[in-house]
Amino acid sequence: MDHFTRFAQAYACTNKSARTAAEKIFGDFVLKFGFPAQLHHDQGREFENQLFATLERYCGIQGSRTTPYHAAGNGQVERFNRTLLSMLRSLAEEAKADWKNSLSKVVHAYNCTRSEATGYAPYYLLYGRNPRLPVDIMFGLVPGDQSTSHSDYVRKWRSRMQEAYRLASETAQKERNRAKRQYDRKAHGVELQPGCRVLVRNFRDRGGPGKLRSYWEERVHVVLERKHKDSPVYAVQPERGPGKVRVLHRNLLLPCDFLPIQEEKLEKNKNGKEDAKQHRKGKTQEKQQESDHDSSSEDEGDWGIITTPAAESHTQIRSQLGAEAEEFQPEEANGELPSGGVSSECLDEGGKGGLESSAEEEEAGRSELSGEED
Repeated sequence: MDHFTRFAQAYACTNKSARTAAEKIFGDFVLKFGFPAQLHHDQGREFENQLFATLERYCGIQGSRTTPYHAAGNGQVERFNRTLLSMLRSLAEEAKADWKNSLSKVVHAYNCTRSEATGYAPYYLLYGRNPRLPVDIMFGLVPGDQSTSHSDYVRKWRSRMQEAYRLASETAQKERNRAKRQYDRKAHGVELQPGCRVLVRNFRDRGGPGKLRSYWEERVHVVLERKHKDSPVYAVQPERGPGKVRVLHRNLLLPCDFLPIQEEKLEKNKNGKEDAKQHRKGKTQEKQQESDHDSSSEDEGDWGIITTPAAESHTQIRSQLGAEAEEFQPEEANGELPSGGVSSECLDEGGKGGLESSAEEEEAGRSELSGEED
């Protein structure tokens, strides 16, 4: 779209590659209307590439771009897209299926319609004459300003274009002032200075679903500079940590000097993570101890089952004797065996009687031991 005349062109493309965009602009638009002095775009990938940079350098075209996520920086094209879609939406159902064939006709109708921003039709400001439309043929209208020679045509064309350009400029300036007044009524903000802390509008898929997504990014940025004295465009950079410099419009920035410093928040988050880690570690140790205790109790139960009755009776006898009693050691007298002992002679001579006597002596020793305990 031409910035002054509002003359527009639209192309139906199968993709948005750099090659396709270059073919439409330098292979069609430039051949019809000449090389533009400046090419303004919205930083799309089809324009921000090495191919376009080389073509602009060879053709002497100055590159220009809008700020990210700010469609108002290229408002003429955005408004034309909105009008074009509404015109295509008014087509019949059969024509909508093949809208590409109707695209050029719809664009021509737009160019031949008077624009409120300039007061003239884009076609007239570009060519210096009104187009002959189907309505003129239907009513048999013939243009009455036909010239007799080329010099006369040029003279009349020049005078018409000078008058049209003057009126178009005045009308466009009035429309800009009116739009500015309406915009300033809703705009409430202060100028940012270098060093101001700001939040950036969140346009990424972070912070939850679309309707619940945070309106501003969590990371705090710092204003580096203002790109121009009268421009609402600023260069910002993250306050803490790595990050590239971003050039954004004032509408996408929110002053946040009241927020705490980002470093303190990071330390808190770090300490919180460490506490949570220690808490999880303690829980894991407790679970491990409980499992070890359960396994040990189960093992003790198994050992209790394995214990034999003989070992249990021996344990009961020792508990009856007393754990703190001194060990009994009978004294030997005149070479005789201590009480409770059995000699080979007794077994040979007395046989049974020897065994009974030794048993009686053992019981007597036990009675003495119980007396000492009492």
